[in-house]
Amino acid sequence: MAGALLFLSAWLAWLAHDSWQLRQGLNAATHQAPSAVEPQARAQPDPQAIARLFGVQLQEPNSDQPRVPLALLASLVAAQPELSRALIESPEGRRFYGIGEPLPGGGSLRQIGTDQVRVQRFGEELVLSLPLHETPLLTPQAEDAATAQPHPQPGSGSLLQPSLQSPGAS
Repeated sequence: MAGALLFLSAWLAWLAHDSWQLRQGLNAATHQAPSAVEPQARAQPDPQAIARLFGVQLQEPNSDQPRVPLALLASLVAAQPELSRALIESPEGRRFYGIGEPLPGGGSLRQIGTDQVRVQRFGEELVLSLPLHETPLLTPQAEDAATAQPHPQPGSGSLLQPSLQSPGAS
């Protein structure tokens, strides 16, 4: 029994001595003045790599590259943005474009909304809006009495009227 007590006390003394040395080493490290470390020059991030990461195509505008006029004619917005389409007119003609597709004159379509689209061209964002109409679309207009067609009465039969001419006569 005395041997076990002697062994236990030696082991505890050894642990106390090691922990004391560890504390002394930590205290010495915290009281030392930090060495003056020259900050290393950081490399500038690559804009092309960042653009590719976010799906944007960076292009440098050339002074000899003409600005192609674009006009938004219609937009078809789907619940999933990748299925949306925009009808855009350019000097090359009219065509439906999806998000991310290249446009005439450079750039690409970034977002499609119900009344406007966003285009990324040479690092700048452009907004193409639908033209405003003086009269609202899809609203009935008042008819003159002279040009009004008579409407069939309920229960009067078929809405199709048979032709009174024979098929051979014109």
